[in-house]
Amino acid sequence: MKKALIAAAVAGAFVAPTAMAAEGPSVNIYYPQAIVIGDTEDTNGANSTASESLVAGGGSRLMFSWSDALNNGMTLGAYMSLNTFNHNTAEGITSRNSNINLTGEFGTIAMGTNEHFFEGDAITDGYGADWALTGASQGGEGLNFQQIGASGFNFTRRDENSVWWTGPQMNNLQFRAAYIFGLAADDNDAADPEGYQIGAVYNMGGLNIKAAYAKYEDYAVGSNNTDKGDFQAGSSVEATQFVFAYDFGSFSSSIGIIDMEQDTGTGNLGAAFGNGTRAEVNGYFVNFTMPVEGGRVILNIGELGDQDIDGAAQADSGISGMDIGYQHDLSANTYAFVRYQTSETGANFDATAGDTDASSFMGGFVFSY
Repeated sequence: MKKALIAAAVAGAFVAPTAMAAEGPSVNIYYPQAIVIGDTEDTNGANSTASESLVAGGGSRLMFSWSDALNNGMTLGAYMSLNTFNHNTAEGITSRNSNINLTGEFGTIAMGTNEHFFEGDAITDGYGADWALTGASQGGEGLNFQQIGASGFNFTRRDENSVWWTGPQMNNLQFRAAYIFGLAADDNDAADPEGYQIGAVYNMGGLNIKAAYAKYEDYAVGSNNTDKGDFQAGSSVEATQFVFAYDFGSFSSSIGIIDMEQDTGTGNLGAAFGNGTRAEVNGYFVNFTMPVEGGRVILNIGELGDQDIDGAAQADSGISGMDIGYQHDLSANTYAFVRYQTSETGANFDATAGDTDASSFMGGFVFSY
């Protein structure tokens, strides 16, 4: 392999000087895993389930990246991220975020599959949202509050068939945009799934402000582009999100504010939830991180209020969560952690028609290299 690279370099010395060498691949892994011991109660305590389990963090992945310096001053890159969600069980590896990207003075344009910035902006919890949306181990992570429980739509999504742009920094301001072509709707000309996101980031000293807007058309309940063909003609969902963060030196803090609404359209979702029904909800999520000797203490709190259905408040239909923990650095690549988390959903939060109250203790390791 080394001889082939040397031969290629010698040959390159005798061709036109515009030919540039590619670099890569760069290989990285991210591997969080923990033990969870907890209890879940539902239907006003009528059912109680104790649990002891090994859980893999939601951010687990194996990553490869390549780059090629072009002769026009731009750089062409390739990125491949493979899902390893199930490394605690005997299951396989799937594609996660993968793209081809072009970087120049205009910023970066990429195409492929991506979890876009509307989701990424809400990852403020200090754990990379590894434990969000995972039952007894979920707490106050921002991703837990990017969902409309009544209709089941979730903004924590992996968007396939996407093109997105990240602009250059200009006077502490950066703009972003993404367009999602959506998947083909099988045998249903009435559905034309598509979506887009627009946003901006402002940085000045310890202050960081992120604003984002997302809208999707003809996506049905639970759509995250992993349930292929789950489309709803005439449906639309949109959300606005602001995240304010400041580093005070002795500690840092952030607060996110989110507002979401969905029109169900007609069809399967409309039949189950009501044709043309509009669901609306808003909420917040807060993070406090305080460095201490050897690591950091982290507190997260979040809540979605009761949902409005066609303009009328649905009683007892919110969700809330909290977690507090300590991360201890074992090296530049590894930390150990302990955490306590609790979450609660109202009886009318979703279609399960029952409240849920979960709490648990967690301990584990996170390795990144």
